[in-house]
Amino acid sequence: MQSSMLEEVIDNPNPYPVVAEPRYPEVWQLCLQARELAWDPAADIDWEELKNADLPPDVRAAGAEWWSLRAWMEHGAVPYGCERLRDAVFQHLPFEVKQHICNFIAEELRHHEASFRIAQALDDYQPEPRADYFKTIIPKFHDEKVEKAMSFYAGLAVNTLFEQLSGELLQVRYENARFPAIKEACRLILRDEARHIQFGRVIMRLFFADISKDEKVALGEKFAAKLRGSLLNGVYSVVNLPAEERKRSAKQRALAADWGIGATHPDEEVEIIIDAVGRIRGEVAEYDVPIPVIPEIEGPREAAE
Repeated sequence: MQSSMLEEVIDNPNPYPVVAEPRYPEVWQLCLQARELAWDPAADIDWEELKNADLPPDVRAAGAEWWSLRAWMEHGAVPYGCERLRDAVFQHLPFEVKQHICNFIAEELRHHEASFRIAQALDDYQPEPRADYFKTIIPKFHDEKVEKAMSFYAGLAVNTLFEQLSGELLQVRYENARFPAIKEACRLILRDEARHIQFGRVIMRLFFADISKDEKVALGEKFAAKLRGSLLNGVYSVVNLPAEERKRSAKQRALAADWGIGATHPDEEVEIIIDAVGRIRGEVAEYDVPIPVIPEIEGPREAAE
């Protein structure tokens, strides 16, 4: 028997026809910008000043914890992008849509690298969560149930809304950063995120008229559920953490913010998220997409301690 006969046979859908002619000029323009604005976290940012900065050990530890978390979050976007790329290939979508998703994957890995390099320059990158609660939350970033229950472009739209929300938070963290390496990393990540958000807006404008009313309702509900179920559990905010971990994590995050490590104060984060969700809700209302109220941030709440 030939050795190749022992290999597993994977039942892939038919990839043909392979579409090569771009159909959406706006998306292709974003692809061209991605080529022109590509950057290298290792070569384009000077990490020595941050490594040699006069910072107390507890501040370095707090900053490394924060940027490790940021690195995990960025890495969580990679499997999402891979699944969308597979969908785009086997649905025979236009070349530039597949190209943008490839760029998205590469850029999220780049953001992951920049984040863990900040953690390494401050103290030590944490390759996995030290807190038990996070070991249950991080895998949710890789859960594809939400996106796979929706049409391709509706699933992309859910991610776009989170990219916009993340960008609002990162803008404030960019403004908080006092160290050139952290500030430059935030600036370059924000530049990439702006393209991701613009892609989502193009997608909504082109395809949302064809999405059913039921799917639009589901889109808003899934956005709210994902925000509540994982991203308010320490990633975007600490409001949904267990009480003791909420206090500890909030203290660490506040310490990193106070020293200009590119973080945000826990109470400030909540206000940013409230404002951003309000803007997002207004933007998608144009397409009749209702986003439910988020009780943890839009109802009575306790201040982080």
